[in-house]
Amino acid sequence: MNQIDEALKEFEGNDITTRLCGVLFGAIPFAPRQVTYSTVDEAVTALYPQATPAVRQRAQALAGEERIQSALWAFKVLDIGDTGIAIFSGIRTAISMFRERKLDALETDQQQGIDSAVKLLGIAYAVAKLFPAGNRIAAYHACPAGQALTFYWCAIDVALPFADNLMAGTAGFAHQLLQRYGQGAKEKLGVAAGTVAEAEPAVAELLGPVDQIVAQVGPHARRIAETVQGYLPVTGDATDKVAGAVATAADTLPIYRYLGARLAAESVVLRASRGE
Repeated sequence: MNQIDEALKEFEGNDITTRLCGVLFGAIPFAPRQVTYSTVDEAVTALYPQATPAVRQRAQALAGEERIQSALWAFKVLDIGDTGIAIFSGIRTAISMFRERKLDALETDQQQGIDSAVKLLGIAYAVAKLFPAGNRIAAYHACPAGQALTFYWCAIDVALPFADNLMAGTAGFAHQLLQRYGQGAKEKLGVAAGTVAEAEPAVAELLGPVDQIVAQVGPHARRIAETVQGYLPVTGDATDKVAGAVATAADTLPIYRYLGARLAAESVVLRASRGE
C-alpha cells in the first residue's frame, strides 16, 4: 500500500470528517463537489476513466515520491501541529468568533490571524511539492480537492473569524492577512527548515485566486456557521459519550489531513495523465 492510500484509509466509511466536509460543501451552491474514491487506483478510475495500464502504473510510482511524503506531513502539521508548530484555531473557534462579530478582528485577533496565515502558507508549501512550477496553481485548482482546500480555508479560516471585515468591504483580504500576520506565520513555520522558502513563491501565485474566492464566500458566512454548528454534536446530554467526545475534539478534526490526502491522490492522477 502506497503512502497516499495509507493516508486515505484513515477516512474510510462514514467518518465524521468526511461527513462534515460534505455538509459544508453542500451548504453553498457554488462550493466544489467531490468525487468518491479511497485509493489512488480508484481516483484514477473516478477522474481519468480512460486511463491506460501505463497511466495507472505511473500514478502508483508518483505516489511513492518523497515530495508526496513532504506534502502529507504539511497537512498533518496544519491539523495537529508538529516540530514546535502549534495551531490553535479550528471549526468551533471560527464559529465562536463569528458569533462575537468584532469589526476589527483583523487588527486585534493576532492568534487567529497568524494561524490563518500559517494554514495558507502550509497549503502553498504542499502545492509547491505536489505540482511542477509553471502551471502549478492551475493544476492545483484543476483538482476537485484543490478547489475544496481553497474553499475550506476561505470559509472556515477567513469568512467566519473575519466576517465583519469582509462585510465592511475589505478587498484583497488574503493579501492584507499576509501583510499583517505573514511574518508571525513565517516565524512559526520557521522551525520547519525550508518550509517558508518553498511556500513563498507558490503563495504569491495563490493570492489572486484565493482573494476572489474569499469575496465570493464572505457573504455566506452566516449560512456556513449555521450549517456547521447545526451539524456538530453538542454536549448537552452527559450520557452521550460519543457526541461529547466529538464536540470536544471539533477543533482538532483532521480536515486538512483529509483534504490533503485527496489532493495528493488527485495530483498524481493528473500528473500521470499528462505524462509527467
